[in-house]
Amino acid sequence: MGLLDKIKKSIELKQSTSNPESIKNAENKIIQLKKQFEQNPDNCTILTKLYTCYVEISNTEKKIECLKKISTLSPGDFYPFQQLADIYLNELDDVPQAQLYQNRANEIKNSF
Repeated sequence: MGLLDKIKKSIELKQSTSNPESIKNAENKIIQLKKQFEQNPDNCTILTKLYTCYVEISNTEKKIECLKKISTLSPGDFYPFQQLADIYLNELDDVPQAQLYQNRANEIKNSF
């Protein structure tokens, strides 16, 4: 299991039991990761870590932004499309948009 897979798995298993300390830690980590990403704008690992931090602090807009960048940098990875579908369905109640991302994720899964 690669690093991205481990990060993805930890996000999937993560519960929404954030406390003020973990939120503060995530906010500090976001600052560091943004600086790293500025120097490495094609690095999906950094974006995935940023996404994890935004999950921690429940910032839907930034989660979407990260996932869209990941999907652009790694168009053959179904994970960002799957997560976008989940966000649009469960957090934004936007079924049509969720379906578009789910269809894209399914196309990628089925092409293997």
